[in-house]
Amino acid sequence: MPKKVTRLDLCRELLELRAKYADPIDRMDAIKSELKLLSRKDGKFRETIAGLGYVSVSPETPERVVGEQPVIDVANWQGLKEARREKLLADGLVSIQPIIKGAYYGRVDVKLQA
Repeated sequence: MPKKVTRLDLCRELLELRAKYADPIDRMDAIKSELKLLSRKDGKFRETIAGLGYVSVSPETPERVVGEQPVIDVANWQGLKEARREKLLADGLVSIQPIIKGAYYGRVDVKLQA
């Protein structure tokens, strides 16, 4: 029966691979940064290399205002009498909706000792 791979085994292998391929990985990261800078000037682009694949690059976009929406001050809402809250809900001026936190897909950071 094969030995079960442990968390430590996986971490060791990841660090060893990162150490072995550090130069190409670092160069790939630098190239990606340069391409993102180019996309600021050129806009979104895609380069296809026949028989190899393609690279698609989009510039970063800053946070921006795209419209307006009403917001309720929660402290004031809670300070209203129940009858007033019910009236605002019944009139359709307020709706209560669940607060949903976006999914987090996890991350793995790899840092080699110097």
